Amino acid sequence: MERGLVITNGTELDAALLTEAEATARGSDAGLVVLSLMDPDEFEEDIERLEAIGEVEHTHYGEDTVLNAERDSLREEAEGVVGDGVDVDCHVSVAPTGDHVETALDVSERFDCDHLFLTGQKRTPTGKALFGDVTQQLLLQFPGYVTVSLE
Repeated sequence: MERGLVITNGTELDAALLTEAEATARGSDAGLVVLSLMDPDEFEEDIERLEAIGEVEHTHYGEDTVLNAERDSLREEAEGVVGDGVDVDCHVSVAPTGDHVETALDVSERFDCDHLFLTGQKRTPTGKALFGDVTQQLLLQFPGYVTVSLE
């Protein structure tokens, strides 16, 4: 492994996933990219809240403010788990609804990631057929090694 992509989802499993990714990266002398995928609705809500604050403060907060705040939070979380000696780059993307797979694959390609770390949900075969499964799609489409931690 030269660079791993760790997709966080804002659950308590993120720390365990980061720990596993760190161990693999450390053993391979590799770096990590930690990715948080925001839904467009969540992103818009954050912008609206900041715009309301900006009106009171007579200033303007834009999309960059939301993305930077999310990236800072992600970096803080990653640094709390991943020790010194492992290069960590934190990235936040707004993934169009239903397009988490394509966004994750684009980020992995942009950062030249050859290993993917993510959490998955246990689902029945019917649930997978009806609702799809991001983890399953990434397993099938990612062109490298994939480590999945199940909830």
